[in-house]
Amino acid sequence: MASIKMKQVMEFFSENHDIDLNDAEEYFMAIISVGLSLNKEMRKDIASIYNQNKLMFFENAKNFSGYNHVLLSNGDLEQEIYAKKTLGILLSAEQSELIKVKVLRLIKKYYKDVYIHAQNNNYDGFRKNLPAIEDTNKNLKLTETLIVLYFYTMKQMNENLLNLQVVENAFNVASLFININPINTDIESELKRENRLAKVKQIVKNELGVIKNSSDILYSKNKEIKNIVSCLRNLLLIHKLDVDSISPKLNQNDLDKVMLAFIKTTRKSEFDKTQVVQSFGAGYIVKMLLNEYLRARELYLTYSDEDALYSELKALKEKLDIASSEKDTVEIQAQKLKSEIENYEFKLKNALSEQSRFYEAQINELNKKIDKLKINLNTEMKNRQELFQLREFFIDLKNDYLPTETSLDLSKFITNKKLLIIGGTPSWRKRLKAKFPTILTIDGFNDKIEFRSFGEIDFVLFYSKYMSHKTYYKTVDFIRANDIPAGYIGKTNIDLVELEIAEELNKRLAAH
Repeated sequence: MASIKMKQVMEFFSENHDIDLNDAEEYFMAIISVGLSLNKEMRKDIASIYNQNKLMFFENAKNFSGYNHVLLSNGDLEQEIYAKKTLGILLSAEQSELIKVKVLRLIKKYYKDVYIHAQNNNYDGFRKNLPAIEDTNKNLKLTETLIVLYFYTMKQMNENLLNLQVVENAFNVASLFININPINTDIESELKRENRLAKVKQIVKNELGVIKNSSDILYSKNKEIKNIVSCLRNLLLIHKLDVDSISPKLNQNDLDKVMLAFIKTTRKSEFDKTQVVQSFGAGYIVKMLLNEYLRARELYLTYSDEDALYSELKALKEKLDIASSEKDTVEIQAQKLKSEIENYEFKLKNALSEQSRFYEAQINELNKKIDKLKINLNTEMKNRQELFQLREFFIDLKNDYLPTETSLDLSKFITNKKLLIIGGTPSWRKRLKAKFPTILTIDGFNDKIEFRSFGEIDFVLFYSKYMSHKTYYKTVDFIRANDIPAGYIGKTNIDLVELEIAEELNKRLAAH
């Protein structure tokens, strides 16, 4: 971590160069991460350090605001993977002296001149020797990397020895990258500002027509385009790939970027049609493949994060080791608890035995009451059975009955009521139905009655003659289940039956 004094110095230079301090720090960490993971040997050393504590390094890198810095991802996929591993190590070195020593060893091994000059606090010697250092590392855009690396190395060794020129030069490099480097250009704003884009668009439209999808380019009849596509198709076929199977659709923004790439190659405002067509055709294909490459790269980075998975497993193993180291203490506590449990079990056994005797006595009392209730229930069931047997008996005895209430009007009782009569001769039922169409009648010997077909029934009357026992019991079950009032009639003379029905309805409905 930078001291308060160093933090103030860095804030001063960030304001002086009109850049955000956080942006500058992200740039410093990114460019050093790339510089320390450039080749196979460097990556081997980085992997050796990283594998010692994958979880810590991974989390530190992932939580850093500059984790997706453009410098970390502007190379190939392997470069990005190892640069981000290096980033996690550098960030961890800010909190660990041991890791800091390992990082300084890497710098000494691969940038020995930088390390020695920093160790001797010889910035002037470093600046004079810079061309020679660059010459030995031609694979780097080395000037800015070395300047930042010197600043970083001095800060890690002893930031109190840092002179202002070292800090200022590092911030100057950061400012040039952040404010001037083309890789940071806001392309969307540039597309809006570029007034030559319309001319190129018109040439493309005139020569190639409206580009709707990749087939408009891949199967274009324009001879300049055909030659380029043919070469590409053959190259892919050599590598067992089919361009038609890997050609994603480009949107208008993609097409504008292809044309902008051509425009940026010249300051002219007038363009050669052939050059435009050739550049657009080649650029379209490159953009198409570039989009597919970037998509595949993103998928890999998203779904193959083995570092995180491995680190989680390692973290679980560390927790297991800690738990094992506490085993002895737990066993002593367990022995003590075992003794207490045995004591409690003895007391509990005695308490349960006493309680069991109490509950057994209660259960015996309850069983006696249950037996008594069963006897009462059986008696009640017998009484009910006798009651229905008595009703059945009355069916056969009700032949001499004469109505006593002769003033009752049957029509009054069956208005808005659904009355069902079971039994009676067919001719009697027919006469009754003719006089009272709303009354429902059923053959008393029909033991397959479907009561559901009648809907809701308000009252049931049993005609004591012309009825089977089976039909009777089936009807009784129905009226019990639906709580329907019922009664009995037994006259064949229709006038007497009318009075009897009225009297029965009056009596039963009043009581129900």
